[in-house]
Amino acid sequence: MENAVLNIAGLSYGYIRHTLAQSSLTIRDLALNVKEGEIVCILGASGCGKSTLLNLIAGLLQPTSGEIHVTSYGDNHRRIGYIFQQDALLPWRTVEANVMIASELWQDISEEEARGLVRQYLQTFNLNESILKQYPAALSGGMRQRVSIIQSLMFNPKLFLLDEPFSALDFFTKLKLESEFYQLVKEKNKAAIMVTHDIEEAVVMADRVLLMSQDGTFTKEFIIDLGEGNRSPESARGTTRFAEYYRDIWAELKAVIGNE
Repeated sequence: MENAVLNIAGLSYGYIRHTLAQSSLTIRDLALNVKEGEIVCILGASGCGKSTLLNLIAGLLQPTSGEIHVTSYGDNHRRIGYIFQQDALLPWRTVEANVMIASELWQDISEEEARGLVRQYLQTFNLNESILKQYPAALSGGMRQRVSIIQSLMFNPKLFLLDEPFSALDFFTKLKLESEFYQLVKEKNKAAIMVTHDIEEAVVMADRVLLMSQDGTFTKEFIIDLGEGNRSPESARGTTRFAEYYRDIWAELKAVIGNE
């Protein structure tokens, strides 16, 4: 696949017992490709394997079978940014110390370069430099998620994995963060896979929406085309195409869940 950041083929994960025909697979024979500048959203019922898939891609779990290939850099490191519903900021470190972890762990970036990047990303996510001296506990949920994304960006990942990253935020903060993250992926030519239970969020954020069934397979793919001029996640809501995609995905998702 041209400009592919992620290639998955024949991926399965689970527990296979050596007694006759007994197996329990959470993920079953999945194939997935994600290219630069693309956001893929995965929808499905709780427990169908969405988060397990992200953990497999991140290398936190090892597949039972199949292949996962993530584009590496010249140092052969697969740099993946993993953003959770709850941020992973270290509470005993200031915001500045949290986002500067990259300069401590990664020799390819100097402290001076890291500080320059931090200033750029603070502007991207509409944060004032004054927060750098604060501790995570003093920040709002939206600010903490912004800082968490910046922390990941400091490692220059090609691929982002997001596990319901905006679900705990109020609606207006959620809208702002969706737009900021969407623009970042497109402008920096990153790639992202987002797990969500929110059909509305999936439609406005994704280039493709995949439905996942309880047996750990993809059952349906929707190519999202909201038209030129309507591709901001905020402005896309309320358009005719948005409503059509929402209706079609909801109907298909109900059918998938109803058959399980």
